[in-house]
Amino acid sequence: MSFPEPAALPYGAATRKIDLLPYVVGLLTILVLFVFMVYPILKTTMASFVENGQELALSNLTLVNFEKFLEGATFTKALWHSIVVGVLTCVVSTALALPAAYAVARVTIPFHNFILALMVIPIIAPPFIGAYSWITLLGRRGIITHFLDSWFGIEMPSLYGPFGIVVALSLHYFPYIFLFVQGALAASDPYIEESAHLMGARRSWIIRTITLPLVLPTIAAGALIVLAKALGNFGVPAILGGEYYVLPTLIYYQIHGFFDLNAASAIALVNVLITLVAILLLGWINRKRRFVTITSVTRRSKQHTGLGAQILANGYIWFLLLFALLPQIVIVFSSFAERWGGSLLPTEYGFANYLSVWEGTRWPIFNSLILASAATLMCVVFGSLAAYTSVRRKFFGKWALDLTIMLPFIIPGIVTGVAFLTTFNTGPLVLTGTAMIIVLAYFTRRIAYIFRSVSASISQVDNKMEEASATCGASWGWTMRKVMVPLIAPGILAGSILVFSTLITEMSVTIILYSARWKTIAISIFEQLTNDDVLEASTVGAIAIVMTLILVFSAAKLIGKSMSDMFR
Repeated sequence: MSFPEPAALPYGAATRKIDLLPYVVGLLTILVLFVFMVYPILKTTMASFVENGQELALSNLTLVNFEKFLEGATFTKALWHSIVVGVLTCVVSTALALPAAYAVARVTIPFHNFILALMVIPIIAPPFIGAYSWITLLGRRGIITHFLDSWFGIEMPSLYGPFGIVVALSLHYFPYIFLFVQGALAASDPYIEESAHLMGARRSWIIRTITLPLVLPTIAAGALIVLAKALGNFGVPAILGGEYYVLPTLIYYQIHGFFDLNAASAIALVNVLITLVAILLLGWINRKRRFVTITSVTRRSKQHTGLGAQILANGYIWFLLLFALLPQIVIVFSSFAERWGGSLLPTEYGFANYLSVWEGTRWPIFNSLILASAATLMCVVFGSLAAYTSVRRKFFGKWALDLTIMLPFIIPGIVTGVAFLTTFNTGPLVLTGTAMIIVLAYFTRRIAYIFRSVSASISQVDNKMEEASATCGASWGWTMRKVMVPLIAPGILAGSILVFSTLITEMSVTIILYSARWKTIAISIFEQLTNDDVLEASTVGAIAIVMTLILVFSAAKLIGKSMSDMFR
């Protein structure tokens, strides 16, 4: 590979001149991260200890918000409901994912790569859209409910409440655990399992005492992501919860009902503390039961080729995929229904919804594209610089930079929304009601995607390329522009597409920060669903799902990975 030569420098200039640009860029990146990531979290924490209407000062610190939380029956029930939903979703998702992961990794099945690609679709599709599909399927007059009752006399429990929330969230989030564990099983050392088999151990004993302990850290990592996302999810409990309130829905009502930012901050802090306790608990379990292999065998594990194993594996995988993809199938199906009222199925089909939807949703679509594009651009610039600083520079407190960037990835999105609303509603920088507050919140939520993608790309580039450029007299800026950026461009572009595609239908942050002028696709769909405009909401949802799938598929092709690898 050849590059144009930089301008010639005087003799010895390369050794005498100190290039301050990387230090300036690094400090600017750290400053931006502090102002828009660390500071909002700190201010929200302080606001939770101040009563509503009081000035944020040390003299006004009080526990009154937490006292109201502990004394109010609604708040304590919501706390318990959040824990129940989070734990049950985690358990059910794990129970669904582990057999599927083992089947795909250890049983010879057809369409292996196709199955992995299909497993990504539930993660990509917005869960709050799929939640309403479950009403169509399992509601009081749902399609599945009708057939179970008429054919088998089985009465389904009410979908509104913990049952519906856990079902919707589990079938949406279990692919995280599946993808993690399937990758670990496919790459694990088969030597110990084969040795145990040769010594006469039963397959069930091998799985229970060898296979599962070896992948336990991976299971814990996937379960942690599921638990954090379930605790912070707003859309599904808002649609399927009924009067079964959880912490995110209480935060929403505190802001949109009473505009009590201090009480919302206190609830948000409790939500974060639950997540942190879960992280510490899973970490403790992981440390107590940590196993490693010390052999050097890297070949693939022996596959089960028996007819019985293949029938069971294929039956379970395709049955699970059918139920996981049912919400998306119903959304697309409903988008073609022109008349559907009082009957089990639509009575008239056509493309009228697609022809008329543009008039009512063109501004939300346009807003979503603008906000997602602006946030993606910010993520690319600062995420790439932060990744370069983290990989290529050695400095004190490097761990703090990595933690600062990855922290919003764990904190629930609705908590991020509360943090930004609390921080930028008053003071020297007022952004409430503007597009910028949404862009900045999106930026903090998704910068980790670019950071991870670019860090991996930079790690694969030998630093001798930069050293050679500097030896020839090139400045750091010239080297970055002409050498590094072209080499890591696929990683940047793939991360950008992934960020953009996930921001188009972002819900948890947007529901707190949006204004009438900056209503997005997600808010438009949510309002349509709450107003029972199901067909129009399904049409916009189908467009959003297809658009997101195309973008994620494009990102995977750019970096030569499968769609499933994008979420591992």
